[in-house]
Amino acid sequence: MIGQSLGHYQIVEKLGQGGMGTVYRALDTRLGRPVAIKALPPEAVADPERTKRFILEARTASALNHPNIVTIYDIVTEDGVDFIAMECVEGKTLQQLIGRKGLPLREALQYAVQITDALASAHAAGIVHRDLKPSNIIVTGKGQVKVLDFGLAKLTEPSGSDDMASTQTQLTHEGAVVGTVAYMSPEQAEGKKVDARSDIFSFGSVFYEMLTGQRAFQKETRTATLSAILRDEPKPLHETRPHMPRGVERVLSLCLRKDVRRRFQHMDDLSIALDALREESDSGGFVEELPALAKRAAQGRHGLSIAAGIVLLLAAGILIWLRLRAGSPGQPATLTRLTFDSGLTVNPALSHDGRLLAYASDRASDGDLDIWVQQLVGGEPLRLTRDPADDGLPSFSPDGGRVVFRSDRDGGGVYIVSSLGGEERLIAKLGRNPRFSPDGSQIAYWVGDPARVGPSGRKVFVVPSTGGTSRTLEAGFTDARYPIWTPDGKHLLFEGIQGPSASPPQASDWWVVPLDGGVAVKTGAFDTFRRQGLSAYMGPGDWAGQDLMFSASIGDSTSLWKIRISPTTWKASSEPQRLTFGSGRDAEPSRALDPSGQETLLAFSSFSSHNSLWSLPIHPKGTAYLRRPDAGDLQQLTRSAAPDTNPSASADGNKIVFLSRRSGDKDIWMKDLDSGQETALTSGAIQVSAPIITSDGSKVAYSVLEKQKRSIYVLATSRGIAEKVCGDCGEPMDWSSGGTKLLYLSGQPRRVDLLDVTSGAQAPLLQHPEFSLDQAHFSPDDGWVAFVAKTRPDRARIFIAPFRNGSAPGPKEWIAVTGGDAWDDKPRWPGSGDALYFYSLRDGFGCIWKQRLDPISKRPIDEPSAVYHFHTNRLSLMHMSAPSLDLSLTRDKIVFNLIEFTGNIWMARYPVDRGN
Repeated sequence: MIGQSLGHYQIVEKLGQGGMGTVYRALDTRLGRPVAIKALPPEAVADPERTKRFILEARTASALNHPNIVTIYDIVTEDGVDFIAMECVEGKTLQQLIGRKGLPLREALQYAVQITDALASAHAAGIVHRDLKPSNIIVTGKGQVKVLDFGLAKLTEPSGSDDMASTQTQLTHEGAVVGTVAYMSPEQAEGKKVDARSDIFSFGSVFYEMLTGQRAFQKETRTATLSAILRDEPKPLHETRPHMPRGVERVLSLCLRKDVRRRFQHMDDLSIALDALREESDSGGFVEELPALAKRAAQGRHGLSIAAGIVLLLAAGILIWLRLRAGSPGQPATLTRLTFDSGLTVNPALSHDGRLLAYASDRASDGDLDIWVQQLVGGEPLRLTRDPADDGLPSFSPDGGRVVFRSDRDGGGVYIVSSLGGEERLIAKLGRNPRFSPDGSQIAYWVGDPARVGPSGRKVFVVPSTGGTSRTLEAGFTDARYPIWTPDGKHLLFEGIQGPSASPPQASDWWVVPLDGGVAVKTGAFDTFRRQGLSAYMGPGDWAGQDLMFSASIGDSTSLWKIRISPTTWKASSEPQRLTFGSGRDAEPSRALDPSGQETLLAFSSFSSHNSLWSLPIHPKGTAYLRRPDAGDLQQLTRSAAPDTNPSASADGNKIVFLSRRSGDKDIWMKDLDSGQETALTSGAIQVSAPIITSDGSKVAYSVLEKQKRSIYVLATSRGIAEKVCGDCGEPMDWSSGGTKLLYLSGQPRRVDLLDVTSGAQAPLLQHPEFSLDQAHFSPDDGWVAFVAKTRPDRARIFIAPFRNGSAPGPKEWIAVTGGDAWDDKPRWPGSGDALYFYSLRDGFGCIWKQRLDPISKRPIDEPSAVYHFHTNRLSLMHMSAPSLDLSLTRDKIVFNLIEFTGNIWMARYPVDRGN
């Protein structure tokens, strides 16, 4: 092979050989770059099984795009040789770097974080590696990790119609033991079905070897090694490296649990834990060589204090995550994971005596959230509710005997049930976030749309806990939500906006209002949040003593915080203090004293969300699905750790463009559904938005922010140089069928303008003297335009206007498609032009609806009908900002972005702060 050519690749030298093929260094003669070529030897080409696995590796890995994963350039069959061309990485394998005593801790953590980041990205794309080992990990001279050899990878949710997935199923069915024996998971060793948690175990084996220089389960024979994986524990880490921080050992033990349910459940959770350890190591927060430090510490008072601090950290400060710190200096916290569900388990509520925990979980097979209660000292959880609708946001009565919760059943409302189970009782319709008063006699809740931003008429109510008439807090607020009781039980704190709705809206803040009437007091808390750079406040969570706990974001992480509120002036009297330090999303704090009164218990949700592209087939007869999101009709199109939003699909459905931050910056990406290839169409820190693809998929228009003004560019999807077609105009919304005209937004209030891309001519098309317009789309024959008029902050109405000779009539001639009593948005035409599909909150949820139209006049026929209901919190259309959501119709499917939540509940214990 040396000196020969495979297509336009010239073989230079042999680099190595593995079970799946031989690897060569080669030169790409077209692009003049070095590549690595992995080719099957001639004698293996005749083996269909081996060939299929080889092609599977290439197709699987080529779908990934991550700095710590080897990039696949090409998949080729040339002169009877199957091979892939990939990134040529200069460096050594991890196997070559690990010495007999292992790697230095700091170096091991640096590599470990990169490995888990790469695997988290693969898992987000639905890919499980299944053969992770040191020889499959390359480290460059600059310390960058590259994971390769996805030859045994498995798509976790293969589509029945996908050739690759069906081939995969045949090759890696249950009962087939695949992978390298020493690094297998127990379920893999038994030939059982595996998922991403198998990679977590394999990573644990690799990490153990990185730290000790020894394999975790290596025995003299293959059978003995398999037996050790299933039954034995590796030699404890502290016996090999006695002064290893306990936090490292704890993380490792959670990777190597035999029971898959007791391991880390998600690779990104593991990556966060390792990153916290790495940060602690880099900052000197723990030191491995403790005896030497202690010896130096004995020479002076400063050294003694350092040694004492390290002993304290080793004893109690860095269990599991190192992500939660004490409420005040000198009070280390112990963190415990309370639930281990693969789906969504959230909304924790501790009973006042610290003995019970209530929460919402979709762990039952039904797929919806139900209320569960469990004892903190052990025992099986008790399922309290079983309604098909989501039940959540529980709160205990002061005596712990009752649980009040929000249910989405029958339009939504507040219900009460016994902590021991029984019949649920409706207390108040439409209510959210119910809370018992300190004496248990009343329940506070709020009513309104949780997804709207700004004043939208939300109100706070109080109702007797035995049921009865609700009363609202009248204090001149245009918006009020998230009420919680002050410790004295005589006031309510809530997030609100005060002032008449006609005036310019005031900034939101937390307010305190007395129950018996009186003046509302603005706490001023939000001013302190802004000074500290906090954003996305998730409502007040819990109040005990003088400290109010809440969740807020700083940068890309959402953490728990606390702020002191004066019980006399109700003013924020301190700067916010951060309680958790992970890079994930921590929220929904609930606090109580443990039964001994010596420790404070803090339960909270730690969850993650993935915003990906999905599709739903359009029924050939046009009938609605009306099914839940777990019914199997949905197909996930993209899987990325970064949000994928704003999809726009070509008419044939083969190409989809969308926005994504998967490369770090917000860029426009394109997915080819035939090949599965995902490609970045733009690159760099330009502020792009609103990608719109032409009907034939040949061009994409998008907006770029330039000197605070929006310009429109057009780029061929086959790549090339983008052309600026309009400066200082706005955001594109839709192409005409021939790809020569663009509808775009402009002005204030927003109007719809028309751009002739060929000549550059611009002209106003649709405008209203009072309402802002949005979401304009051409009908398939270009004879009509459907669009949205925002009639109120919480109302949007769909209209249709005829489009003739480049113009459209005024508002009096617009055809009203929806009634204007709900938020109806994003109207999209099917190819027949006899209906509109749209997004609506009309039933209290974000769902997809359809309005039939007269084929000639385009006037609505009958009432709108639901196409697909998204009535669960696990998969939701409404839990994202409106500008990020989009719908696109092809000839046979609806494409949209959908947010998926997963999460579990954790609890911290720390000594009681007697200052409270």
